[in-house]
Amino acid sequence: MALANDENKDLIERDLIYSIWNQHAVVDAAIGTIIDYGSKDRRKDRDSYAEMWKRWYYDDYYRSYLVPLEKYGLKVPHDVVEDAWRRISDDFYHHHVAQFFATGWPVNYWRIDPMTEEDFEWFEDKYPGWYDKFGKWWEHYSTLSEPNGHKPIAFENSGYVYPHRCWSCMVPCLIREDTVMDYVDGQWRTYCHKWCHWQDTVAYREEYKGRPTPAMGKMTGKREWETLYHGWDLADIVHDLGYVRDDGKTLVPQPHVQFDQSKMWTTDNVKGIEFQSPNILLNEMSDEEREKHMEEYKQGFTINSSL
Repeated sequence: MALANDENKDLIERDLIYSIWNQHAVVDAAIGTIIDYGSKDRRKDRDSYAEMWKRWYYDDYYRSYLVPLEKYGLKVPHDVVEDAWRRISDDFYHHHVAQFFATGWPVNYWRIDPMTEEDFEWFEDKYPGWYDKFGKWWEHYSTLSEPNGHKPIAFENSGYVYPHRCWSCMVPCLIREDTVMDYVDGQWRTYCHKWCHWQDTVAYREEYKGRPTPAMGKMTGKREWETLYHGWDLADIVHDLGYVRDDGKTLVPQPHVQFDQSKMWTTDNVKGIEFQSPNILLNEMSDEEREKHMEEYKQGFTINSSL
């Protein structure tokens, strides 16, 4: 019925782009991390998330459902699907997400345990080159998992650079060379990819290709949760989030799954650490500082060999 009116094709094609991309940017980030990092089944014949995605999304959903839509006159956004597949197969997308989740463990409500040698072997087998990109960082994570006078890993000198957050999908800009920075609606914003930039600046606007689309609205509000806690003490943030146990000091999140109380992190261990918003800092920079910062950001980082 929708295709009976040619004027609807532009909107349907727009919707295909942002729905496919959002499925990737948000769903692959979460489900990919859960499937690969939330399992202790390290059998070599168990499919990785990338193998599942290739079979069930790329070969099945994309080729069997999306591509045939072209016979109805729709333009299927093949480049969007290919960009998503590249990020999973070549750019370690959900592995960067898992690293970020573990980096920010004090402000999450779950527990992420350190990796074992068996984990390392499985990831390297399924994703060749994984250890060179992530192995040393996960070793640092294990070293810093129990409180011993040090800070949480996000605030230690591991070499990891806390990421900017995407204004559209709200997942951090983790494949850093893909990051887009733009001045939109009176402020500087960051986007994880050109397709997320397109959503905010083109798709989610009151007009699309000359046709009024007021229902799309705009991406407004506090898109980056770090903005809410800019300049706060980390201990106060955890209290405000409600991530403190009944004793009033032990944190709900922990960087391990041990239950020995002596190995639990408390608010005392995170007190005095200032939390900052990358977006607020970006907007406070001069134009020259901002350009230099983004150039360095897109070059990525190198994990230190030792802490």
